[in-house]
Amino acid sequence: MSTGRARLALALLLAGACVQGPPTNLDTLVLQDSTYLAPGTLGPFTGRVVRYFPDDSGRVEIEGTLEGGTWEGELTVYHRSGRIRYQGLLAGGAPCGAWVENREDAEAGSVYLLLKQDIESMGIYPPCPER
Repeated sequence: MSTGRARLALALLLAGACVQGPPTNLDTLVLQDSTYLAPGTLGPFTGRVVRYFPDDSGRVEIEGTLEGGTWEGELTVYHRSGRIRYQGLLAGGAPCGAWVENREDAEAGSVYLLLKQDIESMGIYPPCPER
Protein backbone atom coordinates (compact mmCIF):
# COMPACT_ATOMS: atom_id res chain seq x y z
CA MET A 1 0.00 0.00 0.00
CA SER A 2 1.39 3.43 -0.89
CA THR A 3 2.09 6.02 1.79
CA GLY A 4 -0.78 8.22 0.56
CA ARG A 5 -3.28 5.36 0.65
CA ALA A 6 -2.07 4.30 4.11
CA ARG A 7 -2.53 7.85 5.40
CA LEU A 8 -6.00 8.03 3.90
CA ALA A 9 -6.96 4.68 5.44
CA LEU A 10 -5.64 5.80 8.84
CA ALA A 11 -7.50 9.12 8.60
CA LEU A 12 -10.78 7.36 7.75
CA LEU A 13 -10.30 4.88 10.59
CA LEU A 14 -9.64 7.67 13.11
CA ALA A 15 -12.56 9.75 11.83
CA GLY A 16 -14.90 6.79 12.17
CA ALA A 17 -13.72 6.15 15.72
CA CYS A 18 -14.48 9.76 16.72
CA VAL A 19 -17.97 9.93 15.24
CA GLN A 20 -20.79 9.22 17.65
CA GLY A 21 -24.42 9.18 16.74
CA PRO A 22 -26.94 11.32 18.55
CA PRO A 23 -27.64 10.39 22.16
CA THR A 24 -30.59 8.13 22.94
CA ASN A 25 -33.60 9.70 24.63
CA LEU A 26 -33.61 8.32 28.18
CA ASP A 27 -37.42 8.19 28.12
CA THR A 28 -37.33 5.51 25.39
CA LEU A 29 -35.41 3.08 27.62
CA VAL A 30 -37.00 0.62 30.02
CA LEU A 31 -36.07 1.13 33.70
CA GLN A 32 -36.05 -2.09 35.66
CA ASP A 33 -34.54 -2.49 39.14
CA SER A 34 -32.37 0.65 38.69
CA THR A 35 -31.02 -0.64 35.35
CA TYR A 36 -31.81 0.99 32.01
CA LEU A 37 -32.65 -1.56 29.30
CA ALA A 38 -32.85 -1.27 25.52
CA PRO A 39 -36.53 -1.50 24.55
CA GLY A 40 -36.06 -4.03 21.73
CA THR A 41 -33.81 -6.55 23.46
CA LEU A 42 -34.36 -5.70 27.13
CA GLY A 43 -30.60 -5.99 27.52
CA PRO A 44 -28.66 -3.43 29.59
CA PHE A 45 -28.18 -0.25 27.55
CA THR A 46 -24.74 1.23 26.86
CA GLY A 47 -24.34 4.64 25.26
CA ARG A 48 -24.91 8.36 25.55
CA VAL A 49 -28.34 9.44 26.74
CA VAL A 50 -30.31 12.65 27.04
CA ARG A 51 -33.65 13.63 28.58
CA TYR A 52 -35.56 16.78 27.72
CA PHE A 53 -37.86 18.76 30.00
CA PRO A 54 -41.36 17.28 29.55
CA ASP A 55 -42.96 20.53 28.43
CA ASP A 56 -40.04 21.70 26.27
CA SER A 57 -38.57 19.03 24.00
CA GLY A 58 -35.75 21.32 22.89
CA ARG A 59 -34.36 22.00 26.37
CA VAL A 60 -32.02 19.37 27.85
CA GLU A 61 -32.72 18.31 31.44
CA ILE A 62 -30.19 15.43 31.79
CA GLU A 63 -27.26 14.24 29.71
CA GLY A 64 -24.79 11.49 30.47
CA THR A 65 -23.63 7.98 29.68
CA LEU A 66 -24.92 4.57 30.63
CA GLU A 67 -22.68 1.51 30.68
CA GLY A 68 -24.37 -1.84 31.09
CA GLY A 69 -27.57 -0.04 32.09
CA THR A 70 -25.91 1.95 34.92
CA TRP A 71 -24.77 5.58 35.01
CA GLU A 72 -21.05 5.79 34.30
CA GLY A 73 -18.82 8.80 33.61
CA GLU A 74 -19.92 12.41 33.45
CA LEU A 75 -23.51 13.34 34.27
CA THR A 76 -25.01 16.80 33.90
CA VAL A 77 -28.46 17.83 35.16
CA TYR A 78 -29.77 21.28 34.25
CA HIS A 79 -32.23 23.75 35.75
CA ARG A 80 -34.96 25.01 33.41
CA SER A 81 -32.96 28.21 32.96
CA GLY A 82 -30.09 26.21 31.43
CA ARG A 83 -27.87 26.65 34.48
CA ILE A 84 -26.12 23.48 35.64
CA ARG A 85 -27.89 21.96 38.62
CA TYR A 86 -25.59 18.96 39.16
CA GLN A 87 -22.45 17.94 37.31
CA GLY A 88 -19.84 15.35 38.11
CA LEU A 89 -18.62 11.81 37.56
CA LEU A 90 -20.34 8.55 38.39
CA ALA A 91 -18.76 5.13 38.82
CA GLY A 92 -21.16 2.20 38.93
CA GLY A 93 -24.02 4.65 39.44
CA ALA A 94 -22.45 6.31 42.51
CA PRO A 95 -21.05 9.87 42.55
CA CYS A 96 -17.30 10.19 42.88
CA GLY A 97 -14.82 13.06 42.91
CA ALA A 98 -15.80 16.73 42.89
CA TRP A 99 -19.33 17.74 41.89
CA VAL A 100 -21.03 21.04 41.17
CA GLU A 101 -24.37 21.15 42.98
CA ASN A 102 -26.27 24.37 42.25
CA ARG A 103 -29.51 24.15 44.15
CA GLU A 104 -30.48 27.67 43.08
CA ASP A 105 -31.78 28.18 39.56
CA ALA A 106 -30.36 31.70 39.22
CA GLU A 107 -26.93 33.12 39.92
CA ALA A 108 -26.56 35.50 42.86
CA GLY A 109 -26.62 39.23 42.15
CA SER A 110 -23.47 40.41 43.94
CA VAL A 111 -19.89 39.17 43.64
CA TYR A 112 -19.87 38.22 47.33
CA LEU A 113 -23.09 36.20 47.03
CA LEU A 114 -21.86 34.63 43.77
CA LEU A 115 -18.61 33.47 45.45
CA LYS A 116 -20.54 32.23 48.48
CA GLN A 117 -22.95 30.35 46.20
CA ASP A 118 -20.03 28.77 44.26
CA ILE A 119 -18.31 27.61 47.45
CA GLU A 120 -21.53 26.19 48.87
CA SER A 121 -22.27 24.41 45.60
CA MET A 122 -19.23 22.12 45.66
CA GLY A 123 -19.74 18.50 46.64
CA ILE A 124 -16.81 16.19 47.35
CA TYR A 125 -17.35 12.44 47.10
CA PRO A 126 -14.90 9.53 47.41
CA PRO A 127 -12.28 9.50 44.64
CA CYS A 128 -13.28 7.88 41.36
CA PRO A 129 -11.70 4.48 40.70
CA GLU A 130 -8.90 4.28 38.17
CA ARG A 131 -10.03 3.12 34.72
